[in-house]
Amino acid sequence: MTNVRMRIVLLLLVAIVINYTDRVNLSYAAPMFMKQFHMGHAGMGIVLSAFLWTYFLVQIPMGLALDRLGVRWLYGAAAVVWGGATMLTATATGLGSLVGWRVLLGVGEGPAFPATTKVMGIWVADQERGLAASIAGVAGIPIGVFISSPFIGWLLAAYGWHSIFIVTGSVALLWAIVWVIYYRNPEDHPGANEVERRFLVENIAKISRTDTVERASWKQLLSNRNVLGLSLGHAAMLFNLYFLLSWLPTYLIEQRHLSTLHTGIYGSIPWLFGLLGVIVGGRGSDILIKRGWPIIKARKVFLVLGMLLAMSCLLSTFVASLTAAIAYLSLAVFGIFLTNSVVWAANAEVSPLRQGGVVAAIENCFGNVGGLLAPVIVGFLLQATGSWAVPMAAAAVVALVGAGIYLFMLSDDALFVKSEAA
Repeated sequence: MTNVRMRIVLLLLVAIVINYTDRVNLSYAAPMFMKQFHMGHAGMGIVLSAFLWTYFLVQIPMGLALDRLGVRWLYGAAAVVWGGATMLTATATGLGSLVGWRVLLGVGEGPAFPATTKVMGIWVADQERGLAASIAGVAGIPIGVFISSPFIGWLLAAYGWHSIFIVTGSVALLWAIVWVIYYRNPEDHPGANEVERRFLVENIAKISRTDTVERASWKQLLSNRNVLGLSLGHAAMLFNLYFLLSWLPTYLIEQRHLSTLHTGIYGSIPWLFGLLGVIVGGRGSDILIKRGWPIIKARKVFLVLGMLLAMSCLLSTFVASLTAAIAYLSLAVFGIFLTNSVVWAANAEVSPLRQGGVVAAIENCFGNVGGLLAPVIVGFLLQATGSWAVPMAAAAVVALVGAGIYLFMLSDDALFVKSEAA
């Protein structure tokens, strides 16, 4: 049997790595932008959040477009848009142009996770999808930031801020070319033999929950405790994630007085622990389910624990040692991805059988509200107080609220079972 499906999973992983490199590159240039363009922390917070304005808005339209047009050309075109927007950021002359290019970046990156989800349903067998989704989706986030941070720090130190956008944007364009050349559906792919095609036909959509309803009304979806709990908890998780994605390099430069090069090196360390969180959360909750735990209870353990660990970012402001600060930040990122690794599995498990995409869209829309608010709120808090402890405390409070939401709202009793829909 050929192994085209795993090569496509690898291509999807590379896309998410590039995706997050092009999201985080601005964070490393933020201190330079604030000096060169005479922006305060509040203005920089607006720039850092601008990507999410359109990213949030295009999630559902892009999902519908992918269903209608397919992933090959649309995802390839999207990568061209986000790569081009990244490269054009090198031409920025102030707040307005920075916001404009980041807004375009949000449009280009909008299809990334819907496309990954759709390809998983086409190319990956049921029994392989959990691991493949973790590799291609969630793991790509910490891997992307871990790999790119030292590289971006080096580019900034050696060639200036223009270089990071030109180089990282061009990588997205190269990926788009490879994707369009290589990707086909299984029945049309020249690299896949009949054995692999037959394996996919026989092993996709064969695992189902026989007691789960096919569909629920919008009212039922939006009033369901699990859907609401996952959505609100996701907003708390993404608030913490985008706080660190957006502001961690500035924190290390301003509070820890690191050089640009050392910021790239030390700033990459927490994301390595984020990758460990992905592995522990996904594998750990699966083990509990295999031992007979109810599904939601098993997922909830890691959702709650991860958000509680995310609060440790606050402790980094109260230690003098850089090593201790990085350790606390690493524990926080580990916690964020401990939660994030479980979110999408839980999403599939609480959804009606034919509405996993709709529930994912609801969750992602709620979640990205938290994500887009984080850079702005942190920027205004920094400008108003001049203290990093204040935004760190705010993030810790949001994480605690998220843990409470997951703990008290999620329940195996709120699953969409057929007896409820009758």
